[in-house]
Amino acid sequence: MTPGTILELAVCTVTDRPAAETARRAAMAAVKAYPGFVSWRALTALEQGDMIADLVEWIDKASADAAAARVQADPAFAPYMAAISGVTLMQHFDTQGTL
Repeated sequence: MTPGTILELAVCTVTDRPAAETARRAAMAAVKAYPGFVSWRALTALEQGDMIADLVEWIDKASADAAAARVQADPAFAPYMAAISGVTLMQHFDTQGTL
């Protein structure tokens, strides 16, 4: 993580994890071209089979907000959005530094 960037954490539940993970890979490929994108870490829960999380890094909050609006109309995200049955947490965090 780069100091001063924004981390977006989304924790979601899905009904079909293999299908959601396939759709997520397509979404990840598309978002790489979004302005301000830095990285995306895809996480899957070990203890709860229907839970996944995404940790996406942006250069600033404006880029994260613009991407949030853009994914609503991006066809590459439609299957991933459809695979999500619920959102437990969607929050942005300012990075303070790393060890």
